[in-house]
Amino acid sequence: MDRTTELMPSFRRMNRTEITGDRTRHILTFNPNSAKPGEEIYVNIPKLKADSVLVPDREKVYDNSGESLLEVYKDLWLHNKQRDDMVEDGIASEATRKKISKDDAANDDAEATALFGVFGTKQKIRINKILKDHGLYAPHNMANDLQYVITLPAATEIMSAQGGESVEGYTLENIELEYESIDNIDLARKAEGLYGSERELSFEHATLMKKTEWSKDSTIINETINVPRRSMKAIVMLFTNKTKTDSEEYIYPNIEKVRVTIEGVPNAVYSQGIPKTRLYEEARRLFGTDEISHQTLTGFFKDKKFALVIDLRTVSDARTYGNGAKIQNTQSGILVEITKKATTANVICYLFVLSDGVIKITNGQLAGIKY
Repeated sequence: MDRTTELMPSFRRMNRTEITGDRTRHILTFNPNSAKPGEEIYVNIPKLKADSVLVPDREKVYDNSGESLLEVYKDLWLHNKQRDDMVEDGIASEATRKKISKDDAANDDAEATALFGVFGTKQKIRINKILKDHGLYAPHNMANDLQYVITLPAATEIMSAQGGESVEGYTLENIELEYESIDNIDLARKAEGLYGSERELSFEHATLMKKTEWSKDSTIINETINVPRRSMKAIVMLFTNKTKTDSEEYIYPNIEKVRVTIEGVPNAVYSQGIPKTRLYEEARRLFGTDEISHQTLTGFFKDKKFALVIDLRTVSDARTYGNGAKIQNTQSGILVEITKKATTANVICYLFVLSDGVIKITNGQLAGIKY
């Protein structure tokens, strides 16, 4: 706490809260309660009672086929304490992951054995995108139901076999929906009032624009992005080997310099292009959380935690939105010219476009989506 703030006559360390009511942690079993690769899990946000609000942790609002690839990379920028507490989210040591996979090689690891004894093979998927950034949600009188559709990846995308073995697949079992609510009629009416008049929900809209294979001998790569956006935050390129063996491995494809042309205007973002010495700085500008992030300069390049980021925002404030590049001319769009050295093998490039999205709700109904 700032000492100057503490000396102010109006200072108080604790404030009275209006958030009072019966807190309930709900767990609902799905029917059917299992799913296999390629199948979809439909999660409908519960209507709740008229006096309940949801605590957030038919027209498509958000659809990203590369969601897991991008979100796993973002997690690399969390600090170590956060990552240590996310075992159920799939972030764990190699020994713990082996233990979950029933690999006996991890039996001698005390930490892995202790965690497995508590959580076993239980994993969770957070489905609070969009809602988590806008306080309490009162869905009782909403005309449009909010639904999340989770498509499970093919086994070969997330599993690797040893030696000459083949991937047998997987099955998610005992699927449950867990959420938290508070019963408070006054609080519910206030939240409902926000959605009952006019409200805008801002969110990060991410799209996997293309997936390409870069030849190991290529030294010049040109990528074009021809999509209109009201506020394009950034272009993010992630690189992996053709055969992935580590979900947190993003390789550095020996990039030397990046030049950006936006709607015919050359040398945008950097007047002389983005040199390789500034690639980490650009990525940290977008993904960096704080000074004790798990990510480091060495890890970014050497330990395969790399991402090519072209940040198009005016300022790098994660608490603001709408200050990205406005792209209208889809004929010229954005041209990214990449100069690189040869690599030892071909690499797969995933090109994402991140934009500021806004959902407009009027009188409890979806009135429009813009991004």
